Amino acid sequence: LRWANHLRPELKKGALTREEEQIIIQMHAKIGNKWARMAALLPGR
Repeated sequence: LRWANHLRPELKKGALTREEEQIIIQMHAKIGNKWARMAALLPGR
C-alpha cells in the first residue's frame, strides 16, 4: 500500500506550503497527535 501511494500522480511530494503548515499547527493544537485525521484535511499529502 505504501508503494502504491508513492506511485499516485496526484500525491504532492514537495515541501509543505505555509498554509498546510498552519493547518497542521491548528489541528495539532485541537486534536493532538491524530495524524490520520490531520492528513484527511491535506488532500494529496
